[in-house]
Amino acid sequence: MVDTAGMGQEAQGVGMPSDVVGPHGAAHALFDLAPEEDSGSDTLGRYRYQAEVAARDCLAMLTQEAIDFVVCEWHEDFVVAWADGSVELVSVKHREGTRGPWTLPELCKDGGLTHLFDRWCACECADNVRLRLATNAALKPGKGNAGVLARMCGPEPELTSGLNTMAEDVARQMLKVRWKQPYPNVPDTPEARKLADIQIPAGFVDKVVRFLAVLEISSKPPERESITDVNIQRLLVPAVEHLQLAHVDLEATYRGIVDRIERANRDESDRAQLAVYIADPSRARHSTQIQQRVGRRRITREILHQQIAYTTARLPTFPHGKAPVVAPGGAKLHRKLRRGLVPSDEAAFAERLRSAWYTTWSERRSGLAGDATDLLNLSMDVLEMAFECRRHARAQVSEGSEFGDKMNDLLAERLKVEALPSPPPFQLNNQHLRGLAYQLCDECLLFFSETFDVDEEAS
Repeated sequence: MVDTAGMGQEAQGVGMPSDVVGPHGAAHALFDLAPEEDSGSDTLGRYRYQAEVAARDCLAMLTQEAIDFVVCEWHEDFVVAWADGSVELVSVKHREGTRGPWTLPELCKDGGLTHLFDRWCACECADNVRLRLATNAALKPGKGNAGVLARMCGPEPELTSGLNTMAEDVARQMLKVRWKQPYPNVPDTPEARKLADIQIPAGFVDKVVRFLAVLEISSKPPERESITDVNIQRLLVPAVEHLQLAHVDLEATYRGIVDRIERANRDESDRAQLAVYIADPSRARHSTQIQQRVGRRRITREILHQQIAYTTARLPTFPHGKAPVVAPGGAKLHRKLRRGLVPSDEAAFAERLRSAWYTTWSERRSGLAGDATDLLNLSMDVLEMAFECRRHARAQVSEGSEFGDKMNDLLAERLKVEALPSPPPFQLNNQHLRGLAYQLCDECLLFFSETFDVDEEAS
């Protein structure tokens, strides 16, 4: 998150949009808190850094089912929506090396800690809201300082001795920040000359203790100068290997993903900022406008797959160095091609292409739950183009004549990867697409003639 200190927020009562409900039924919704426009002087390079930190969680989606999607906000933070129904608000803070490590007062004032606390309170301190403060800078060690605070955070803190004392220090720092920055969920107390003289409202320290229990302070993000290379080598390369993709242009793919995140961050159609928190299911539903704004900021696995760029190397129909695999089935395809008067040698070639598709799909599928949707989407595109070829083939022959041979010629001519209405989930060549068409034919979703009872003909 680029520095948003000093921005006010005011929660607006909205509810749970249907498109941000996790697969396990847990609800997480996006609320418009309508803070003031960000007036920070951060450079475009720092905004790029924010997008590259968000890319780390996005790339993790390619290998982990635990992450459902990521929501990017306008010059604010990003949010990780987990499959278990929880939501993690992530604040990104870049700090130049010349400024040294974060101290506790700086972390509360300029490091976004008070801002995260205010957002957590706006989420009604819900049980399924987690928080993360991600920064490239070190945390100053020593008693009562930022380094010790980080060790006291989380549900299983490394250090518990002195937690209440630390919580009191953090509470006073936040109350001090509140004098100059109008956070609505931080109490407004009388100003005092000394930090120790600040009067802490009843119950505020206990609330800070609960806040620390759901907070992670992370110094894992690399420096701005090295984050691109680190993300590519440690996150994108393993993801490409996990997905068994070939001929991937790593730099172009990474650049495309980060650019897509930046577009989600900007969302020029509406610059009002969004806050994310867990909604009470009894609330009124979000308006259509709110849901559309959320949708423009969402990064899903499908969107990431669309950003994968390939080199110009031609993908072989069968993988090099492996024995060809014969696809199971095929009898129904043979009967349909024969009924459509497709020549026997072309029918044999169709069977080989079906095996090529079978081999490619078996090796390239990710193994994640989204495979079924990827296959369905690709199959729908192939079927639509195949039906169009059939309509043209039927129109080119005399009424009552078989048209399968002409339809097969049109498939070879028109069924191309570049002609698909949406990019495939992994790299394919044109022969793979024809192989999928023949597979769909074997599954009786496609005919090369007028429809007939395939099983009856076999008997």
